[in-house]
Amino acid sequence: MSAPIRFWGRVVSLRPRLVLTKFEGSTEASCPGYILTLEGTLTEGSAPPVGSTFTVAIGPATMQNRELALGDLLRGDAHPVPDGLPDVPAQLYKVGVLRLIARTETEIPLDPPRTDSPLSPDDVERAPRRALAIKCLLSERGGCRDCSHAVLACVVRLTDPRNYRTGRWSQVPACLGPESCPHFIPRED
Repeated sequence: MSAPIRFWGRVVSLRPRLVLTKFEGSTEASCPGYILTLEGTLTEGSAPPVGSTFTVAIGPATMQNRELALGDLLRGDAHPVPDGLPDVPAQLYKVGVLRLIARTETEIPLDPPRTDSPLSPDDVERAPRRALAIKCLLSERGGCRDCSHAVLACVVRLTDPRNYRTGRWSQVPACLGPESCPHFIPRED
């Protein structure tokens, strides 16, 4: 495993990490954690810090214990996600240290985009999923960038339910929020 990367930044997006498993016509949803998008700095080894926007995968227990929210200032270290790990749509994972430096003190405006608290893992697994028309809605300038209901779902199509690594993986932008959202554009199949 590679050396951990130190990070520091403000949370600009908090999304559930959704994994859909498809096997013989059935689909099973699971939520193994959350994806944080932070604006801040990354530091590798003794190199100087580099400013950027980056994503960090955390587990549900970390989210529950820290009660993270938009605007929180965080510091920590995590490992880069290896190329052969398609079920983690983030740049960093396996967070070793996570410190909450400061809570947000300013009100973050509601809608648009949605900034309400992220869904719990159970709610994510039960939520209706609708494909987003265009992946760029989740991009840095997209309308759904900060929405806690817009996710990049990792989908695996299995031929053998005992071996996830041999399945065909893809990442599909999806919306777990209400259809009344002004940014929701249904995908036409």
